[in-house]
Amino acid sequence: MQKKCRIEDAIGKKYPESVVLVTTCDRKEKANVMAVGWVAIASGEPLMFMLGIDDGALTFRNIRQTKEFVVAFPNEAMGRETLFAGSNHGHKMDKFEDSGLAVQKAVKVKSPLVRDAVANFECRLAKIYKPGDCPIVIGEVISAHVNRNASLKRLYTVGKGHKLAGVRKH
Repeated sequence: MQKKCRIEDAIGKKYPESVVLVTTCDRKEKANVMAVGWVAIASGEPLMFMLGIDDGALTFRNIRQTKEFVVAFPNEAMGRETLFAGSNHGHKMDKFEDSGLAVQKAVKVKSPLVRDAVANFECRLAKIYKPGDCPIVIGEVISAHVNRNASLKRLYTVGKGHKLAGVRKH
């Protein structure tokens, strides 16, 4: 049975939720990375991701300029790097260098893959919507990669305040 509550109390029940790293490049191929918690599949055929990205973010600007990006699912040991990527602004620093995130060259886009991620998806921009205060970026997957280490588990946001951890079956 349900009981009425404040929206703020109910929204805390959404955890665990996905967190991804989104990599982009600017027109000069300078790379940036951002942690994004608002992520979902937008289409199965063709496969598309939708991401909620603040329109003031360097990632958003880069996507609008280049029309491409990478969605990377970090592994559960990448909490520090993911929090760093989501807590700092690429306008002011090189987040790859400062976070220690390792990259490798993508196949079809200029944005780099995150080497230690569980999986990476190269995307081309399909559409941007702004239904409220945060734009929704839709990208079509044009290439996919998985980590050679199949035992790696995904990192999730598991609680308020950007608490990051793996999720285990009980």
